[in-house]
Amino acid sequence: ALKTLTAVLVIAVAGTLIYIYGFLPRQRPAPDFRVEVTPAVLEHGEYLVKHVLLCNDCHSERDWTLYSGPAKPPLGAGRPCMDKDTKAVGINFGMGGFPGRLCIRNITPDVESGIGGWTDGEIARAIREGVSRDGEALFPIMPWFMYTGMSDEDVGAVIAYLRSQPPVKSFRPDRQLDFPLNIIFRFYPKPLDGPVAAIPRSDTVAYGQYLSRIARCEFCHTARVRGQLEPVADRLFSGGVPFVMGTRTQYSKNLTRHETGV
Repeated sequence: ALKTLTAVLVIAVAGTLIYIYGFLPRQRPAPDFRVEVTPAVLEHGEYLVKHVLLCNDCHSERDWTLYSGPAKPPLGAGRPCMDKDTKAVGINFGMGGFPGRLCIRNITPDVESGIGGWTDGEIARAIREGVSRDGEALFPIMPWFMYTGMSDEDVGAVIAYLRSQPPVKSFRPDRQLDFPLNIIFRFYPKPLDGPVAAIPRSDTVAYGQYLSRIARCEFCHTARVRGQLEPVADRLFSGGVPFVMGTRTQYSKNLTRHETGV
């Protein structure tokens, strides 16, 4: 009986590992997605990258001696890694004792160390589906789960603008995550079914909802149950999310129409 139980456990563990490392993350081949670059597309991409998605907040080093920590050039070339010895260094990285090592990637169009060798489809898949060029899951500090509904038009504009930036050679150390985090995050990515249509700007409520999501308003102003990527529905925009800033902890504001909000 003991031998049978041991054999069953070995088979179960082996099957689980095969599933985790052989079939996760869930993904589809990078789509045949090609961006047509025009001055209008570049202008729209710059608007999205700088003022909506705030890509440089995470993908560039920040000057925390200045108010709000503006990005320092070269833009998009990565930033210091988070690891077990990381001290709180501001918004989005307000944590110490990270379980492993995580380095923000170089998203300039350098071929060797950035995204210069990626196809448009591979970049689009990474942004919206959380899967890297090599088929690995992106750690969800990259908020791809907030970008899944980003239209093809908008993600194309973002790609066009990123490709227009000066390439910077900036190799980043490999990610190293402790157990069980190194397994858990592989379950998160979910492939899109196909193209994503644009939201008509004439529908101001729907378009506002769309912008508020890809701008990550929900991410900072809505509570989440530990381990979940999606916000708690009945607490949408109600605030109360803690952010560690040095020795202080600040809480996001309530954005609803309640008397305690805005």
